[in-house]
Amino acid sequence: MLSRIADSLFWMTRYVERTDGILRMLKINFITSLDRTGEGGFSWQPVLKVFAHLPDEQLKAFSHSSDDVLRYMITSRENNNSIRNIIARARENARGMQDHITKEAWECMNEFYHYVNSPDIEKAIERDEQVVMLSRLIERCLLYYGVMEVTMPRGQGWNYMNLGKFIERGIQTVDILDVKFNDISYNLDDPMDIPYYRNLLLSLSGYELYLKSYRTGLDSQNVVDMALLNTDFPRSVLYCLIRLDRTIRGMTHENMEATPQLQKIIGRLRSAVEYSDMDTIAEKGLHDFLAEVKNDLYGFSNALSRSYFAYN
Repeated sequence: MLSRIADSLFWMTRYVERTDGILRMLKINFITSLDRTGEGGFSWQPVLKVFAHLPDEQLKAFSHSSDDVLRYMITSRENNNSIRNIIARARENARGMQDHITKEAWECMNEFYHYVNSPDIEKAIERDEQVVMLSRLIERCLLYYGVMEVTMPRGQGWNYMNLGKFIERGIQTVDILDVKFNDISYNLDDPMDIPYYRNLLLSLSGYELYLKSYRTGLDSQNVVDMALLNTDFPRSVLYCLIRLDRTIRGMTHENMEATPQLQKIIGRLRSAVEYSDMDTIAEKGLHDFLAEVKNDLYGFSNALSRSYFAYN
């Protein structure tokens, strides 16, 4: 497979995964904002810090206006990380390699692009139909994953798509944890109110599984354990690392020189997380632990790009 095609498959799915994460955060936080009206009652700053990278002044200007945040994060052409721009890049990757994805996959990606660029999005914000609009966009992401799951062959392309998905997902989970626990100074013994942790878990689509897995109620250590170490949770960091490790081991025949080095990188990272527990994380400090995991994920992604996509 040409490195250009491999790169396009990798980034197409990575962009859709990023879109899915942003939309889930927007939906949960928008619903929360309806219950906490008034100046200082709710702030969009945690979401914007993860996904927007705005300067402090602009961050404060946006932080209490839900409609402005939705427009900036979904339809803005100036925001490089808006849903409109991300899906445009995903579609461009898909368009350039139509011979390597199924007809259904291309149609799904193309329809997603046209829906994001339709006037229905702006109309939904004006008509106070934000939750319906966000739900429909999330359904488009789920449709993408469903179409890929049932139509794409399990070959080289499938491996690159999975690498993109789980790198992006792992980084998102780390970022969300880091921003949320920054609010309580990374104190794992902080008895924060239940709605705070519920919002965090809903942003990761993990609240229902949490209630089934942890019987002692919502507390910070269980939330961290769920998001970092729970192998039954498909958005946990460890789950993502396991899938990355499994995928790269299945690619040994594709690049005999580079793949063993990539196996070492992801194997070390997987072991560092897998053999950690709440005591070792607390001893190192949650922020430092998350920063190391994030840097290592970026390091793995960069090494993968150099080896398989011919990046310098």
